[in-house]
Amino acid sequence: MGKITAIEVQRKNKKRYNVYIDDSFAFGVHEDVLIWHKLTVGMELSTAFKEEVLVAEEQSKANNYALKLLGYRARSEQEIRSRLSQKGYEINTIEGTVRFLKKNNYIDDYAFAKALVNDELNLKQSGEGLIKQKLLQKGISKGIIQSVLEEILDEEESLAACIQLAEKKLNTTYRNDAPIDKMRKIIAFLQRRGYPYSMIRKAVGGILNED
Repeated sequence: MGKITAIEVQRKNKKRYNVYIDDSFAFGVHEDVLIWHKLTVGMELSTAFKEEVLVAEEQSKANNYALKLLGYRARSEQEIRSRLSQKGYEINTIEGTVRFLKKNNYIDDYAFAKALVNDELNLKQSGEGLIKQKLLQKGISKGIIQSVLEEILDEEESLAACIQLAEKKLNTTYRNDAPIDKMRKIIAFLQRRGYPYSMIRKAVGGILNED
């Protein structure tokens, strides 16, 4: 047992407090933890209750770290888990943070995947293969990937984007190459951009027919 003899606001962070037990510094806590556990001067703390407070403080730190990460950009659940693990948080704390984020709609893998797909299509003109690869790298499940792609992808729009990319490359980077080299390079380029070979054949064939 020990008695709280002082609670002081930290100088650098007004939302954090230093707690002193029996006139000695014991630990620091966020104001949410202080309020939730009703910590006050004169309160007697058992070892078990002190441990409960420290666990809550660790959870609070993890939650706030995750919110800080999300303040920079949207992230998938797997990205959050990975960053928390790298930071040294234990699995129980990580699970608690993920529950907190989901409950408050801070993370949603389906919405995250939709936003990424739209960016890849509209800003980068990526093909389906490359988009799938990026989603998998973010830890998005195959089920969500399939659902999102079925909802958003349009074959005619993908073909139009594939043709546009091919024409741009043929008129700039590869314009001075021999015809056979142009085709070889453009096919390889479009494959790297994630387009299936069947679509590339249509795109390249359409350009050749125009010529």
